[in-house]
Amino acid sequence: MQQAMTAKRTQLKKFQALQSMFQDHNSSLLRFLTRRLSDPHEAEDIAQDAYHNLLRMDAPEELENARAYLFQTAANLAQNRMRKQRRQDHYQHSVVAEADEDSGLDTASAEKTAAAQLELEKVMAAVELLPEKCRRVFTMSRAEHKSYPQISEELGISVSTVEKHLIKALDHLRKQLSGAP
Repeated sequence: MQQAMTAKRTQLKKFQALQSMFQDHNSSLLRFLTRRLSDPHEAEDIAQDAYHNLLRMDAPEELENARAYLFQTAANLAQNRMRKQRRQDHYQHSVVAEADEDSGLDTASAEKTAAAQLELEKVMAAVELLPEKCRRVFTMSRAEHKSYPQISEELGISVSTVEKHLIKALDHLRKQLSGAP
């Protein structure tokens, strides 16, 4: 009984620390990320991922400089996102260049196409495993590029619930696509 009470107090402290960080720093974090990424939607996604990382920590309330940790986490996530985008852009440019050089399909490009199709099928299958509301929120955010407030209004749920569904969806997809249990 005592352990359960201690665990609940710890969770409450963690929640209060994250809530306080969100209230105190979210608008400046979004401005910071938007300047870096030039896309407010990407900035929202990165910020959400940064908060999610903090949520997974054992004791975020004990950080000496929580704001610096939050911003550094977000900066690292943004940098990773930009690297990934550059790789994708490079890949797309190389595929287009390859197609321009050789209008017929060779074995290598056929294999790349098949591998890309297989990867897309894996992603789609993982998305289909999500609960309906969670899948709808994820699709509206990622495929339809709607903001959290737009999704909230359209589905009649709070922005916080939109964020929770997206965290759940992203966590599910990471596990499904990485092969983790």
